[in-house]
Formats: sequence, structure tokens, C-alpha cells
Amino acid sequence: MTTPVMLLMAVAAMMLVRFGWDGRRGVALGGWLIAAVAAIGATVADGAWGLAVTILAGSAAALAMLLYAGWTSPARPQRPARVAAAIALPQRASEIAARVSVFVLVVPVAFVAAQWLAFGVQAAARRAGAVETDAVVITLFLQPIAWAIIIAVQMTRAGPSRMIAAPASAAILGTVFWSVG
Repeated sequence: MTTPVMLLMAVAAMMLVRFGWDGRRGVALGGWLIAAVAAIGATVADGAWGLAVTILAGSAAALAMLLYAGWTSPARPQRPARVAAAIALPQRASEIAARVSVFVLVVPVAFVAAQWLAFGVQAAARRAGAVETDAVVITLFLQPIAWAIIIAVQMTRAGPSRMIAAPASAAILGTVFWSVG
């Protein structure tokens, strides 16, 4: 197929994704699948240029629909300003304990979990035959990335009790990597 056909498919795909916003997930999924087919087809037909213009066409269509939806939607009523919870100083002991527990979970606990995961991957790499230098580089590369991912997941959780799953999962995965082999 040619790139102009892929351009039309990308625009149609974004229209399907837009129709899927109303809760019709199958339509949205179909739109994303068509978008992927259009991107792959344009890449096969015209290489990087075909991919670039197809993505540009799909992005322009999505932006146009988003602008239209924003322009035609009614304005929300203004709410009175309130003090953000993160800015207000805690008054009760339970509020202080919650903030301290969030800090402990996000900084040292998440750091140790990420480090444990990195050490587990390093051990698995060594068992797989990686040279010591490569295994150390894997650890140095993986640890900050894993820590950032764990923190990002934790910061989307509502409270300290829900923040435990991310570092626990990383630590368990590190243990699995460490013990496999």
C-alpha cells in the first residue's frame, strides 16, 4: 500500500480512538490497531519519511479533534481556591506519621528495593556468562531507572499502605533473578 493510503488510515484510526472515548473500548482498540498498521505500512512503503508523515497526519487529526472537543465543551464552574494538602503543615500526630511513612517508603525503602533488583539482575547476568564489567554496568544503569519507576508508581497511590506494593514487587523480582539459575 502507498503512503497516502496510510495517511488516510491514520486519520481514520484517530477518529475511531475518539469515538472510543465514550466508553466503547473495542472501537478505541481497533483504532489503535489501525494506527499501528498504518505506521508499519508507511514505514515499509517509504521508510522513515513515510512513518513521519503518517504519524504527523494522525497526530494532526487527534489534535484537531481534541481542540474541537475543548472548544465545544461547556466551561466548568469555578470552585473556590483551597489550600493544597501538600502545602499545609500537618497538625495532628497521625498526619505527621503519614508524611514520615511516605518519605521512608519513597526514599530509603524504594532505593533498597531498586538496589536489590539491580543486584539480582547482576547475579543473573553473571550466571548467564556476562563479564564482571558488564554485570556492574548493568547494575549501575538499572538501579536509578528502577528507583525512578518505583517512585513514580508510589506517587500515584493514595496512601502509605498502597505504596508498599511497588518496592515489594521489585524486591521479589530481584530475589527471583538472584535465585534463578
